[in-house]
Amino acid sequence: MATFTKKHLLSLCLCTAVNAAFAANSDIIQGYIGGSSNQINQDIGDVPGNRYYGDLNFSYFKDGAYELERKFDFSALVNDQSLTMWSLQEAYAAKNGLFKSYNHVDKTGDQLKVGRQNLKWAPIDHAWGLGKLNNRKNFDGFDPGQEGLTGVGYENKSSSGFIWKVFGSPFYAPEMNPSLDINKSDSTITSRNPWANPPAATTNIDGNETPIQYIVDYPQISDVIYKYTIGADFGWENKNWAANGYFIRKPENQPSSNVEVALAEDAASVKAFVKPEFYYHDVFGGNIKYRNADLEMYVGGIGIFPNTFPDGNQVATTYTEIKTEKKRESYLGGGISRENDKFGMGFNYIARVSSFDRDLDSLSQDPRWNQAVNVFLSRNFKRKYRLSGDVKYDMLTTDRLVMLRAGYKVSKELLMTLGVNMIGTPTNGKSYWSPYTNNDSVFAGLRYIF
Repeated sequence: MATFTKKHLLSLCLCTAVNAAFAANSDIIQGYIGGSSNQINQDIGDVPGNRYYGDLNFSYFKDGAYELERKFDFSALVNDQSLTMWSLQEAYAAKNGLFKSYNHVDKTGDQLKVGRQNLKWAPIDHAWGLGKLNNRKNFDGFDPGQEGLTGVGYENKSSSGFIWKVFGSPFYAPEMNPSLDINKSDSTITSRNPWANPPAATTNIDGNETPIQYIVDYPQISDVIYKYTIGADFGWENKNWAANGYFIRKPENQPSSNVEVALAEDAASVKAFVKPEFYYHDVFGGNIKYRNADLEMYVGGIGIFPNTFPDGNQVATTYTEIKTEKKRESYLGGGISRENDKFGMGFNYIARVSSFDRDLDSLSQDPRWNQAVNVFLSRNFKRKYRLSGDVKYDMLTTDRLVMLRAGYKVSKELLMTLGVNMIGTPTNGKSYWSPYTNNDSVFAGLRYIF
């Protein structure tokens, strides 16, 4: 049988959504095409895959006759290593007022949505790029973005403010970015993406550098895509206040790996047998929100319970640096923001409240954030100039991400940008961000906007 590939996932997403999204004539089409160089300062950002790139974004939306709504949002990026990444963030068709008349002013009534869609149930997941509910666009770590799930969603809101939503799908498409290059003939796993963290190519045995051969057991297509997702969100809202609680069972957005190692008799090489595993997990949480004009505030929490707890294989981890252990995760957080056409500002906070010992636990993925704050600010000047800054700082690990941007609109269609991306990590090298500490950049870019 054929094995699971990137092309199969692309075909699945497109077949289930694109035809529906383009069922009518164009109404709103917008996007951009352009490129950027990350080596304005050649001492910074000189990492293969992070030197320069070209990118594209295409967005289509129509809210037309017969209460039909359609959306298609697609992005692509190619870097200096000829690696092409793509992301289908949303592609759906929706019918308003299917069983209950729909009021566009107060958004009461019901809606049936089919295709790839973002579930806006967990603001903490969105604000911090955790990737537990929706998939992530994940072209880079500074701006992971959101990428929806493919399935069927139904929403019903009464005039009293009570809202309930359900989502289900028989299909599964994991996050595709950043990707690894698996060479079957050479038995190697590498990457052309600086945001991917490939396993170790060699290991030290008795003082000798020993190569590692990777034998990957590719899953069958049916073992990957035929996995269900089912969840529900219940809440209430009025003009200023909203509250909701949700639960969803779904496959994890990124596959895990089961690894076994064998040492050759002459100790000249190590063979690592890798089998990708697609585990389920339960995601649940709740939020309270307040909004007044352009001011928004929220507090909330999210919990992630793996349905399977694989044991950590310490021998395999020692050789390959691939970790397999899983634990429950729980986060609390909140934020406040104010955004309009002239400026935007805000503050976010997140705290991991579930146990995690960085020196003892060997989790398949270290927590992206543990106890962190985020401050962002943007300002538009006379429709031609824009300045923005975004800083994230983890008070527990001292990780920090800094993004500074300046934009100048040369014309209606051309936008020039200058900026700085900086990563700081703890000196002991033990954090989620430590493998990417060289991905700093001082960049300049040009985009054609349509």
